[in-house]
Amino acid sequence: MLREYATAIRAFSRDARLFLGASILFGFCTGIVYVFFNLYVLSLGYDQAFVGLLASLPAFTTAAAAVPVGLVLPRLGFRRALFLGLAVYAGAQLAWVLYPTRPILILASIVSGLGSVLLSVVSSPLMTAVSTEETRTHLFGVQFALNTFASVVASLVAGQLTRAFGAGMVGTSAGYRGILLVATGVSLFGLIPILRLRGMAPAAPAERPPRGQWRPYRALLGKLLVIQLIGSLGAGLTMPFLNVFFRLRFHASDATLGLVFGISSFLTGCAGFVAPWIATRLGKVHAIVLTQALSIPLLLAMGFVPAFGASAGTFLIRTALMNMSSPVFSAYSMGIVPKGVRPLAASLLMLAWNAGWAISAWISGYVQVSAGFTPLFVATATLYTVSIVMTYVVFRRVGELSEMEGNAAQANVA
Repeated sequence: MLREYATAIRAFSRDARLFLGASILFGFCTGIVYVFFNLYVLSLGYDQAFVGLLASLPAFTTAAAAVPVGLVLPRLGFRRALFLGLAVYAGAQLAWVLYPTRPILILASIVSGLGSVLLSVVSSPLMTAVSTEETRTHLFGVQFALNTFASVVASLVAGQLTRAFGAGMVGTSAGYRGILLVATGVSLFGLIPILRLRGMAPAAPAERPPRGQWRPYRALLGKLLVIQLIGSLGAGLTMPFLNVFFRLRFHASDATLGLVFGISSFLTGCAGFVAPWIATRLGKVHAIVLTQALSIPLLLAMGFVPAFGASAGTFLIRTALMNMSSPVFSAYSMGIVPKGVRPLAASLLMLAWNAGWAISAWISGYVQVSAGFTPLFVATATLYTVSIVMTYVVFRRVGELSEMEGNAAQANVA
């Protein structure tokens, strides 16, 4: 596995390496936000229902903007889209910190979704464009792993930052503001490698995908979208609120949460490195199904065991297994459609994921207030199981489609 990665990494293009650098810095930023933003909102005196609303708004925005961004991306260009996305996201973070009133928190959460959609829609088509078929899956795996390792550092550092700010700031809104300001500053450094990208200009008119080029792939994309939607409905019920779950049920401190989420990110990053190696031996579809299926019992254990150590331990292993399939799924979905369709395909997949996430996160906040987390873990496991079964049933006959520009044979299979 190490030899495979060493060979692939040496073959990465300059633009691929620069994108990896920007991804590391942004991963550090989002790692801090993921662990501490919900706690920051609670420290301001707002309830879990409002936290659920804020968690859903970026996803709603991303779902609404994903397809329009995918359509204009060939004209906008990768570099410009990345620059705008990172700048907009950083601006939303500053608004969270400087003006934490209810209307501003809501507006900034919507704006953060606009930044996220620009960054996320660009990522898969860009990595596909700057890689070869031989290095593509490894590039997706390395990007996923490095982004996740950045979250490790973010979680560990941020968990100790409030102590560095002062003992009186631990667990306070002022301490969390300081943490979020650090995240914003680091993310802005990501603009440097983005500005150095080459060959990322808007596509020339002759290079833009002809109208209707996606139509032969409607059936295949539709199947991917349904699977993505069901999985995201399950994820949105619990995943955005695990820090709240550990805080309320086990009274975990900021430092403990930073450590747990840091270890989780480290294991997930390691899993991201291993995933392409598994996929080359089992096949992409079987690798996706196997790793996700193994995570379901651990998800249920995490929600029901009475001890924090056991719950955190199952959380660590479950997160690594479930997310192991992410780079494989991304590479697979980009590889089975032609070049001109990839931005639109990435946008549609993002729309499906964020629409499901937004709806379920919004519902989750109210369920937490009225019934706690127990029904949410059961519902998440059920929806995950449906998504996994559908992946196997739908794509086992498709098999390991070769990652090519697309032809009539793929349309017939779809």
